[in-house]
Amino acid sequence: MDPTIAAQWAPKGCQPLLPSDSTRERVNLCGIVDINTMDAIVQRIPRGNAGIFISTMDLIKESYHNYSRITLYVDNAKWHKAKLVKEYLSKQETIELMFLPPYSPELNPTEWEWHELRRQATHTRRFHSSDECWQTIQTHFETRKGKNKHQLCQLI
Repeated sequence: MDPTIAAQWAPKGCQPLLPSDSTRERVNLCGIVDINTMDAIVQRIPRGNAGIFISTMDLIKESYHNYSRITLYVDNAKWHKAKLVKEYLSKQETIELMFLPPYSPELNPTEWEWHELRRQATHTRRFHSSDECWQTIQTHFETRKGKNKHQLCQLI
């Protein structure tokens, strides 16, 4: 898997080498940030679509079964607003979706987690397989568990 490019230090006059094998293999992720612990919960998905999003919501309902109401703040990905998702939401009472303003990734704590993942674990690193990349991602999030990372809101 090709590395993503980021700023990197190198001695003056020496261009860092970034090996590439030109594959298009990807690791697709879906994640949430738990408001109580501020920990990211990440799962590997085959692709982003309405069916996968519904499966994710089912997993969330199962994981937080003691909650009678769950509000998910989501971005404006087309599968979050798909007809299939609307039908699913109309047939259950636990999950409610709230949409973040368009073009406002700074309001989405999951985007902060993706930024940290790239910065700390995947930028300028070449993976030989998608499984190796997924293992690195899992390790990254395991080492961040229990650490207060970002505050969603702060009142003074």
